[in-house]
Amino acid sequence: MTDAMLQKGSTLMRVVGSGARSAYLADLRRGGWNTGSWDEYVQRIITHLSEDPEVRFLMVVDKQSRVIAHTDKKKIGTVVKKLSDINQPDESGSRPALIYRPITIDGYGKIFLVARPFLPFRPARPPLQFLKQSGDKKSKMQYFSQNKLHLLDRFHKGLPGANHMYSAVVGLDMHGYDKSLQRLRFQALMLSLTMLLVGLGGWLSLAAVQGYRVSQKALSDIQAFAGLLVSRLPVGIIATDQQGRVSTWNHAAAEMTSIPSKRALGKMVNKYLPADLAAFFLPQSSARLTEANSKGRETRLVINDFEIVLHCQLIDLRDPNGNFMGQVLLLSDITRLKGLESEMRENERLAAVGRMAAGVAHEVRNPLSSIKGLALLLKDKFSKESREFETTGLLIQEAERMNRTISELLSFARPASLDLQSIDLQELLSESLQLVSADTASEHILTSLHCDHDLAKVLADRDRLSQVFINILLNGVQAMEHGGTLKILARNSRSGKHVEIQFIDSGKGISPEYLSQLFFPYFTTKSGGTGIGLAISQKIIVDHCGTIRVESEQGRGTTVFVELPVQR
Repeated sequence: MTDAMLQKGSTLMRVVGSGARSAYLADLRRGGWNTGSWDEYVQRIITHLSEDPEVRFLMVVDKQSRVIAHTDKKKIGTVVKKLSDINQPDESGSRPALIYRPITIDGYGKIFLVARPFLPFRPARPPLQFLKQSGDKKSKMQYFSQNKLHLLDRFHKGLPGANHMYSAVVGLDMHGYDKSLQRLRFQALMLSLTMLLVGLGGWLSLAAVQGYRVSQKALSDIQAFAGLLVSRLPVGIIATDQQGRVSTWNHAAAEMTSIPSKRALGKMVNKYLPADLAAFFLPQSSARLTEANSKGRETRLVINDFEIVLHCQLIDLRDPNGNFMGQVLLLSDITRLKGLESEMRENERLAAVGRMAAGVAHEVRNPLSSIKGLALLLKDKFSKESREFETTGLLIQEAERMNRTISELLSFARPASLDLQSIDLQELLSESLQLVSADTASEHILTSLHCDHDLAKVLADRDRLSQVFINILLNGVQAMEHGGTLKILARNSRSGKHVEIQFIDSGKGISPEYLSQLFFPYFTTKSGGTGIGLAISQKIIVDHCGTIRVESEQGRGTTVFVELPVQR
């Protein structure tokens, strides 16, 4: 805007300057410079130019800021005090070429002032009249060429009014300037506000993006943590979606079922899951499902020839509106817990038997010794052919049998002192078979022994372990009254920590209701049996940190499983 105002002011001043020079030349042609006629001519030019509505005033002033010509003729001859710096030398000593600035003048208000100094006349070469008065033309031109600078300086100084410095001053109306400037300022303000809003919007967008990234990262971290937590939990987790497809199958569930999660994920739950577990996901009524969820139930599975006990609990997943989202089956392996419960019950039973045995030994053994002594005295009183002699002999025999029973009870009750040594089980099993060979031959029983070629050794008491093996073998022989087969299988466990021994007979088997009572003292299914053999065998195996169990099916034989830890 300033450049536009300055351009217009400069144009007006050039017009004034050109008109002033033209008037000066016209006076020179008429024979000399006439100040009055020159002033009038300049005044006419100013009057003509002041018709522009944007021109508030236009004037020509001399060095003393005295007005020579003015749009308001009343001000001709006055001195403008606010223009005292016009035509004044600057610090370098030269005159300023152009002055412009907004200024406030009484009677005009705020105007845009433009002032430019000018000389009425500064010719580029001498006028023709001077050349005509200086001799012939050829010599005059030659003289002028040789003395050009000196001649011009002398000529300029000699011309009337040549050294008079004037200034053209234009005052332009700033109403349009201010209005445009105000409009531009408003536009600049609106643009600034727009840019501010854009910047604020950009900042908010960046903040939202940053917040989104932080939220995404937090969500990703939570998902990673939840995934890691679910995968590492010791509880098996099998989750399905609304369609019944597996969405979660953690590491514990994979170990319990021996099914890798990669095979199960995305598949229908009943495709890979064992039937007993898949049955949990069958459609149920809400009431029955809620009751089942609150308690759960136990399930026994055989995985890789091993039986495990799982506590299973099904949970429905529903959104806040109650819409079905899927199901989660929680699996807890309680096999070890069940084993500990069984061991605890067995220990309680053994403790009861021990207390009973100690009482029997104390209360019965001393009177029994007296009875045996009296029977020996009576036996000597009778002849060998008499009936009394036979009766006293029977009395002594029964007393000795009672004493043996009490000794067995005492050995069952008191802690065993084991003579541990490295045992080759294949050799010990062969010896045990050899010891019962007479019984198996008399009953027409075929025996066999199969052991792994790298069967591990165990640390055990040889005599006690032989007692257990012979007792199991004799039980098997007694179960086959009409002949059969008796097999012994010995192998290393898959974990390599135990040796598993199986005694398999083809006898008549045991009824299911008797299986849980086999290891109770004095429980027997044989006529004439004491019922103490298996109880003592179990105690010996437990003392060796092993396990013994029996599986039987009536009419199809019995299998006794003995598991002993390998020697370290």
